[in-house]
Amino acid sequence: MKPSPPNACNILELTADRRQLWCFDVSSNGAAELDEEFGGLPGDALPAKQVAKDWRALFSSRLNIAWLPAGSVFLRVAQFPKCDRAELLSMVELSLEKVSPLPVAQIVWTVETVPSRSSLPSEMQTVIVLVAMRHEVEKFLGTLQGRGFLADRLEVPQLHQVLATKVDGDGTWVYPGSGADLNSCLIAWWYGGELRSITLVKLTGPEHWQRELGEVLTKSAWAGELEGWLTGPPRYRLVSVPEDQEVWLRVLRELADGLVDVTKPCDAAALATLAAQRAARGESQANLLPPEFATRYRQQFVDSVWMRGLGALVALYMLGVAGYFVVLQQAQQQQADLQKQAGNLSGSYTNALVTKARIQVLQEQIALKYAAIESLKAVSAKLPEGMQLTDFSFQRGQKVALRGTVAAAEIGKLTDYSSALQSATLNGLPLFKSVSAPTSQSSGAAASQFSWTLACELRGPELE
Repeated sequence: MKPSPPNACNILELTADRRQLWCFDVSSNGAAELDEEFGGLPGDALPAKQVAKDWRALFSSRLNIAWLPAGSVFLRVAQFPKCDRAELLSMVELSLEKVSPLPVAQIVWTVETVPSRSSLPSEMQTVIVLVAMRHEVEKFLGTLQGRGFLADRLEVPQLHQVLATKVDGDGTWVYPGSGADLNSCLIAWWYGGELRSITLVKLTGPEHWQRELGEVLTKSAWAGELEGWLTGPPRYRLVSVPEDQEVWLRVLRELADGLVDVTKPCDAAALATLAAQRAARGESQANLLPPEFATRYRQQFVDSVWMRGLGALVALYMLGVAGYFVVLQQAQQQQADLQKQAGNLSGSYTNALVTKARIQVLQEQIALKYAAIESLKAVSAKLPEGMQLTDFSFQRGQKVALRGTVAAAEIGKLTDYSSALQSATLNGLPLFKSVSAPTSQSSGAAASQFSWTLACELRGPELE
């Protein structure tokens, strides 16, 4: 199962005379679209926003690819039986001493499988073995780290150029270098639909190109004849930009004694786009980044995420503590203001309570006066003829005590008077809650008159 493609991809080319950075947005199907491009001198700082990896990489993955200078790499073509990549790497490792021009302990190596363009079935597969000097790779990675660029992949751009070339027959493709690699040249031999040989030639100067290049081409042709895949004079095909074609055409025509086909190579931006797409889709297999560096970079990224996360938590904690003290100070200030207001209002509040109490007392007095008046009015109105009321006593605002005299012949009216008071009403409600039974006793020796007493209890609050 292939891993999901990254969300962004950066391609960095760092040479002795310039620095070029291409930033791509990668879609879910692995298509890369150029977003930004940054040029400059080798010592110019890289835009940290585009190349640095922080916590956002956890949600939006970014792939950093650096192009290794051509002078640090050796390319060899070899054929092995078809198998999976793990088995292929084991077979290449066993044959490294034959393939590598340097001691195995001093190199970094990888392989790239070259698709066959032959219509004939074969049990073999062609691979390009890339070998780089370890100290040169480590030195280059140190330079990248100093600029804040932690590479996920180290690639050789010339390899993408070779794989992107349209092979329409047998021939020898010559890819001249440019810029800082002007005195280098990549030669690829395609015969029978297979890549037979590839050589990265390091030349000295234009005046020696014909001799030096001629020696390399002659040796490769002899090797091809011995191996049997070269059966006639090679046909040269120059892949060069127009401004360099004149010099290289002159060299190749003198060597080939004939026609040289010319095609235009991919420009730097197109080559970077191709590299980003192949890496995003998992098609690019050659990666010269040593495993220990990949592990170190991954650990650095994890540590930085942890430290940034811890720093963010500490900052949030400090912000929370600061906010707590601010809120506490505001609450204390509000409490002090309220206490001050309460102190200012305490006198007024006390005066208000006193006034309220006085008003209640006055209201009660008025209610008692009203109750006494209504009671006296009812007592007087109900008093039968022949009975006298001698004493009216209003006790505690609830009870009324009545005393009087009545002739002995009319003592029966006392009971009628009690019943009349019991039925007395005010505002449609009984005036008295209860009326006690009357009591009487004779007064005087002749007992012609009786003194009587009667107690009534007012209905109470209903009078109001």
